[in-house]
Amino acid sequence: MTATTSRLTEDALASVVDLAREQAPSLQVSDLADHAGYSPFHFSRMFSARLGIGPGQYLIALRIARAKDLLLADEDPVIDVACAVGFDSLSSFSRRFRSTVGVAPGQLRRLAQTVADRPPRPFALLRPHPVGVRASLVLPEGADRRGDPSIWVGWYPWPAPIGLPASGVLVTGVDHVDLPLCEGAPFLLGYAVPPSADPQDMLAPRAPMVAAHPRPLTGPAEVTLHFGTSTLDGAMPMLSALPSLCRA
Repeated sequence: MTATTSRLTEDALASVVDLAREQAPSLQVSDLADHAGYSPFHFSRMFSARLGIGPGQYLIALRIARAKDLLLADEDPVIDVACAVGFDSLSSFSRRFRSTVGVAPGQLRRLAQTVADRPPRPFALLRPHPVGVRASLVLPEGADRRGDPSIWVGWYPWPAPIGLPASGVLVTGVDHVDLPLCEGAPFLLGYAVPPSADPQDMLAPRAPMVAAHPRPLTGPAEVTLHFGTSTLDGAMPMLSALPSLCRA
């Protein structure tokens, strides 16, 4: 199959994302490129331009997201979880999991127990900076019908929730937040959790309500974060173990 366009179309990207979500543990970047009809090099460039991370990093993110589900759903040994998501080494899995989620696999399980007993309350984890951004928060209609959701808004080095954020706030019952800029982490991402969420939905949401500003922010600005679950921009799984940031 030979593609004649230099741009990854919406349909092609959707098809690739669906394939990756279904079969991530057994796929390589070359498999996704073949599916889309491009060379791996050209496909990787176009994929990165659309989602902000490379296809290899995206496959790893999906594997780790699946690992989070398995770790929270049962008590299988961590090595069994690692094998189930395509890792053949416990050490490489644990290292990748910690760098992607922000905590070790075993710590994620302990964190779920902590969250069940004491859900995170609003808090701020901000770095001082003379320049700030005001972000208006727009939730889907009816998102607050059973109470105000908890909303995390934070700064990340990439336009994807990989690893722990460098800075941010957890708020509830507000329609905007003021954040100082964060050096080295210019991407502003948001994540909303309903008040009825259980530990699984806090740590490994099945249908995360997310928002992302499309461009890096390096100067004063007023922006709007539109939260939702249905766009390709929301194709990235929620990886950060945000409750681990709460020390209160």
